[in-house]
Amino acid sequence: MSPTVRDWVEREQGAPITRVRRLAGASTSAVHMVWLADGRRAVLRRYVWPGFLDAEPDAPRREAESLRLAGTHDLPVPAVLASDPDGSVTGDGVPALLMTVVPGRAVGVPDLHRLAEAAAAIHAVDAAALGHEYSRWHVADTTGPPTGAADAALWERAVELWGTAMPRYRPAFVHRDFHPGNVLWSRGRAGVVDWANACRGPSGCDVAHCRDNLLRLAGQEAADRFLSAYQSLTGETLDPYWEVASVLEHSPTYWTPERIRRSERRLRAAVEAYGTH
Repeated sequence: MSPTVRDWVEREQGAPITRVRRLAGASTSAVHMVWLADGRRAVLRRYVWPGFLDAEPDAPRREAESLRLAGTHDLPVPAVLASDPDGSVTGDGVPALLMTVVPGRAVGVPDLHRLAEAAAAIHAVDAAALGHEYSRWHVADTTGPPTGAADAALWERAVELWGTAMPRYRPAFVHRDFHPGNVLWSRGRAGVVDWANACRGPSGCDVAHCRDNLLRLAGQEAADRFLSAYQSLTGETLDPYWEVASVLEHSPTYWTPERIRRSERRLRAAVEAYGTH
């Protein structure tokens, strides 16, 4: 941690820093646990990966605003202690966000009903005041099948649906990266972290994205159990469009032969379901 960042944290919190430890898991930022002399702890997130900020320059401000909205609705999220969305206060141009600590740890396959409850609670929040709208990712990159696709016609049909068949939806508060890795568990209670992509949009994108992660972590049964629990809690049915979207929203560098094989199975089921939708 640079002296200017350390000074900013100490000034905002009114106490010296006694210890700092890098936390694992973040892919677009550096996240540190900070211990203060008065016994408090805080989490410091700095958006150090330039590629992410090039694509999502508003992410630091969006995360702080989304956390504040979530907090006003008593969602189990970090509270914002201080925010420097453009790095001008710390002086190094790297955006920073200081937050309270959410207790717990991520579980690859948690209680799926409680995971669905966490998603449903987020989506129940009125996000009309949130000035960040849903948009599709990697639209310019995804114009056809990835290199190595076995069924080019399937991918072409999926890309066509993705671009033309978005269903009507009730705008909800969506996390946009909701999956088991961003849900921390302590004594059976969930805390949701990593809100850099949150926005006002379709709840289906969160549900399908979580299913995609569960498929990789635990297989079809777990993904289906999560969906069943979510639909039972909310009374909403997942449109197959969002399954298609969650497969396609990746950069060209994401696709390996194994990911293509796994995704083609899911894509085929979603496209076939759309044909009978």
